[in-house]
Amino acid sequence: MDEFRDALSGEIDHHQLVLDAHEREVLENHLVGEVAIHLHDLLHNAEKLVRDMNDELTSRPTSTGMKLRFTWDPIDDGPSGLLEASRRLLGTGGTWSPVERAAIGDFLQERIKEIRAANQTGTWYEHLSEALDYRKWHHFGVDRQQDGHWKRLNRKTYGTGSGGEKAIALTIPQFAAAAAHYRSADPLAPRLILLDEAFVGIDSDMRSKCMGLLHAFDLDFMMTSEREWGCYPTVPALAIYQLATLPGVDAVGVTRWVWNGRERLRDDQPLPGPFAPETAAQSEHGNGNGETANGFPNA
Repeated sequence: MDEFRDALSGEIDHHQLVLDAHEREVLENHLVGEVAIHLHDLLHNAEKLVRDMNDELTSRPTSTGMKLRFTWDPIDDGPSGLLEASRRLLGTGGTWSPVERAAIGDFLQERIKEIRAANQTGTWYEHLSEALDYRKWHHFGVDRQQDGHWKRLNRKTYGTGSGGEKAIALTIPQFAAAAAHYRSADPLAPRLILLDEAFVGIDSDMRSKCMGLLHAFDLDFMMTSEREWGCYPTVPALAIYQLATLPGVDAVGVTRWVWNGRERLRDDQPLPGPFAPETAAQSEHGNGNGETANGFPNA
């Protein structure tokens, strides 16, 4: 039995060496050639997205002079060799030397081994998906400029701002994050966000700039507010529904307004729906005021 155990152990070691050699071949011939180039493109796209968002923030300074910027950096407790691998992956694949190509292969193979050891019941596809997820190697941060220096926005530094600055520091990154999330959607898909009293404590000038950011980020939004109408020159178009109630009346009155970027106009056309039957002409051609029969803008 001892001889059988030794023979079996030797056989396992041999197959492990063969498997490791095969993995190395796959990594060098396919992963480094294809996946690394794909990771190179994804990393550059992420950095470009951060630059674009920072350009938007720079073009809309706050009325108090507060400045914000986004960062996207490798995590401090990331995989071993992450910083060097990120530097190489951000370089051009065609200029990788044999040593750099081998280093990238080593880094990717180590990621696969770590994930496999942590999840031995997972499939090869699951191991690769987890090991090559570059998003988990990085994290987003928000910096705020104070006294001429950029400082990371955290619980401590967040508390040093005014009420309006605190609201802006929370709201603007959310807009940018939503825009970044929707980059992966179909170009014609809705880019919807819901806002509830989003600009409380922010002055009118900064509200206008925040609303302009919603348009700049190409976000479709639905906002509820007690007194915010959203009629600013930075917003090209807006549909507004004013709701009113009376004591003892179990109903809600709805008044529709539209903002065209210059003026707010009341729209007295009946709202389409089960309580306002549409005619055949309205159903086929719209209701004549730039809207389809379901009430959504044709654009």
